[in-house]
Amino acid sequence: MSETYSNPEVIPSTQRFFELWLLGDRDEDLCFIDSFVEGIGYESWRTGMGERLAPVYPTDARIPMSKKRPGIQLTSFLGNSINTLIGSREFKEAIELQCGQQEIEYLSFTLYDHRNRPYSQDYFIINPIGTFDCLDFKASDIDWSKERPDEILFIETHVLDRNKMKDAPQLFRVGRDTHSYVIGVELIREFKKRGLTNILVEELEFSDSEQARP
Repeated sequence: MSETYSNPEVIPSTQRFFELWLLGDRDEDLCFIDSFVEGIGYESWRTGMGERLAPVYPTDARIPMSKKRPGIQLTSFLGNSINTLIGSREFKEAIELQCGQQEIEYLSFTLYDHRNRPYSQDYFIINPIGTFDCLDFKASDIDWSKERPDEILFIETHVLDRNKMKDAPQLFRVGRDTHSYVIGVELIREFKKRGLTNILVEELEFSDSEQARP
């Protein structure tokens, strides 16, 4: 397994990429999200697939804290079980700085507490549009469908193809696995510089690296 960073140090190589753990820290005191924007309904599929959500996004968007988790402490990244990037204003600004040329939606909402009271208006859904083809499908640990050989059921381990990663952006959804997000080292450095919290990542290996070889 690759090393896991809860607060990544400055990393020398620019060719390093990390998968973000969307659940965040398990600390029960932290705010956790387990439901999407109220009123969106089935349209929530859009963020799961990298499609634009703005056309159906409400002007008074609101998201409640999880009723199953008592925590109310806010962090730069809000851990969640809805496969979504949810970050503070400074988290958003760090991404804008490093990913200014990318097509990314930033959708504001009001966070409500467990008593249904407004708690914060400083958070955003961050929706990178599209996906990026980055995997070495032979080296990655993939559960393929037996009925449809080209259909991926689940990816246990993501292994990167170095040739595909030459022009990789600093933030993207994994092609063929749209609920997984990858962050480049330059963006990690920016998070570190700003002291952002609750950002847990695991470094991804390249298929031509020693660690990835059988």
